Amino acid sequence: METKEHPAIEKKKIAPDRCIVTGKGDWYFPLADIYETPDNFTILIDMPGVSTENIAIDIRNNELVINGEVSLEAYIDEKIIHNEYNIGHYHRHFAISDAINRDKIEAKMSDGVLSLVLPKAEHVKPRKIEVKAE
Repeated sequence: METKEHPAIEKKKIAPDRCIVTGKGDWYFPLADIYETPDNFTILIDMPGVSTENIAIDIRNNELVINGEVSLEAYIDEKIIHNEYNIGHYHRHFAISDAINRDKIEAKMSDGVLSLVLPKAEHVKPRKIEVKAE
């Protein structure tokens, strides 16, 4: 019996020209949203099944690098009938500029979504300029 995925379900795997991966197993490019407020940028990344112990976030050469893993070992005693969550490695990276205060970046994981708050550096925050009378 041939298994066919629904056309609306697309597991995005990392294209070989996007980055170099060296680990075993499948690698995925999780979906992400980015929001801006006057004080921060917030990045939300879907990483269902990834525990906080299996997430690594680094800053390398002006890039924010996020790696996560859902291990197949968690499912070793189960026979998967149908799955839409990815099992394997997640990887994303984002270019960051000097507009980000790198020392104050924070990360939280909740309900399968990794939330990164990147505070803006003081020199790029909106400010009012007072007009003085002469």
